[in-house]
Order: sequence, then structure tokens, then C-alpha cells
Amino acid sequence: MLNSETMQLDLFHGKVLTVEQQQEIDTFIKRQAEKAVNSQREINKIKLLLEDAGFIQGRDYDSNFEIHEVTREREFGYSYNNTNYEHEVTYMNPVGNVYLITNYIKDGEMRKYKASISREGNKIMCTTITEQYRYYKPSSLYVKLYEFNESQTNKLARLNRESVAMKNVIEKFQKQYPEASVTEGTDYYRRSYQSFPIVTVKFASGSTVSFTLGYGNDLEKIRFHKKYDAVSESAEALMERFNNQKAK
Repeated sequence: MLNSETMQLDLFHGKVLTVEQQQEIDTFIKRQAEKAVNSQREINKIKLLLEDAGFIQGRDYDSNFEIHEVTREREFGYSYNNTNYEHEVTYMNPVGNVYLITNYIKDGEMRKYKASISREGNKIMCTTITEQYRYYKPSSLYVKLYEFNESQTNKLARLNRESVAMKNVIEKFQKQYPEASVTEGTDYYRRSYQSFPIVTVKFASGSTVSFTLGYGNDLEKIRFHKKYDAVSESAEALMERFNNQKAK
């Protein structure tokens, strides 16, 4: 027979819980309530730090933090010793956080991105807008946010200019070499692995010549990048061709 001191009846579900199980559930509910309170305090501290540094909610940062009362089945106990069980429980569940509003480019358009942040003391870290993984004074982070968003705006303007220049260069080569295939492509710098646009002219023989765009306002002033000669040339033919070149 079950001992009434070690077991109790959950009238709502008709399930019998041990005292230890009920204590485990009560502890979980209490910890969730404490978590909700502490999370709200953390959110308030971060928002205060941001606002004191000049951040404006809705423009520079925002928050999707909420506390919900939820009721759902949860698993308690441990599977390794067969003490695990499921029980429906109602508890407080904090979700969301504070984030910075940053610019980012997608599909040739400027979008808004929710950049996550974290706090350590009176400093805040946001790795989306900084090169270093460290915490900054909120006032310094405010400058970083402005610089990052401005750099994204400038980058989109440059990409748009490059797109126009690339289109014009391709059209020029297509008219100049109607039998060749002229395409836009991408190459990478060896050290930084940053990409840059190239235009490649592929001839019927399989030989190709690629170019990069120019600088600044002279993007259509293309520069030689690489070549591939599909037809091999003997050393004798190469020397003969060099011999026939005009002296400079």
C-alpha cells in the first residue's frame, strides 16, 4: 500500500506524485519565477546603459523581451536512473532580449538586422559591429554603431555603382567580340579572402581574359587581371614572336 506521507494526489490530472516529485516541480516553478525577475532586471540595466549613452529606442536599439505564463507538459527527473516523468506545469517563461538595430545588405537592398548584445558590468559587447570580441563603454559602442551603419550605406552605394559599370563593360565587350562569351564573376584576394568582381571574356578556342573594375569614379577603366591561353605555344614560336615585336 502506498504511504500517504510519501505520495500525494494531483486531483486535476488524477496522477499520484511522490513528495519528492512535487518538491521538484515546486522548485522548478520557483526558479522560473526568479529567472523572470532577474531577466527583467538585466534588460532594464542594459536599456538604461544604452539610453544614458545616447541610444534611442526604436532607432538605435529595441527589445522583444516578454514574460509569459505558460502551461505545458515538461519532463522531470533523470532517464539514467529511471526517475524521469512528465507532468503538466504552469510557470513563468522569460523570452527575448535587447538588440541593436543595424544595417545590412541583402539582395542588393538595405535591410535592418537585430544584432544581439551582452553586458558585463557597465560595458556592452556587440560583435556584429565591432572587429574585436570585447566589451565597450556604451558611448564608444554608440560611435561604433554609427560608423558601421554608415559603412553599410557606403558599401551599398559602391555596389550599385559597380553594378552599372559591370553592365556597361560587359555590353562593350559583347559588341567588340560578338562570338565570345562575356560574363560577370568573382575572385578573391589571397591574404584577406575578400571577394571582388571581375568580367571574363571567353573565346571560342577556350582561351579567356579577365579584368577587374577600375577605382573611384573610373570603374569602367578596367584593369587586366588574368589570362588563360587554350592553345599552347612552343618555345620556338614564342621566341619568334618576341623577335618580331617592335622595339620600345
